[in-house]
Amino acid sequence: MLVEKPTFGELAVFNQIYKEMDETYHLYAKQHGLSDANLWLLYSLYESEALTQKEICSFWHYTPQTINSALINLEKQGLLVLEEIPGNRKNKRVALTETGRELTETVILPLILAEQKAFRGLQKEERSALLALTQKYIKLLQAALHLMDPSLPEDRTCR
Repeated sequence: MLVEKPTFGELAVFNQIYKEMDETYHLYAKQHGLSDANLWLLYSLYESEALTQKEICSFWHYTPQTINSALINLEKQGLLVLEEIPGNRKNKRVALTETGRELTETVILPLILAEQKAFRGLQKEERSALLALTQKYIKLLQAALHLMDPSLPEDRTCR
């Protein structure tokens, strides 16, 4: 397989940028005593108040096992509750406790405000282009990987 050097160099920079953004969130989570999965789970609940396990998994592209471990950990800390959904024993509704809401106000809200400030630093057209092009790249990458190995999902969602 021939690797085009200029494209490879651009891809290396793109991947490094992605990893730097990932590391930024990781360090923020770590600074607040959270795992990455716990951070995104609390982030989701800050925005939506109550979600199902499957919704959280789908939003953040974590495996069900990772989300389940995070849920158990946060439930033990008294930050959320898992409630049975009538007629659906497999999937539970996840909601913040009062302690969980207080934590999200002190940890998640400042993160969201920083993200909003950074996003507003981009012009409207830049924001739209960033989102559209990133989504397009991900879909093209998933399709290319699926062609190489059909066992890989063409469009990754929670399974």
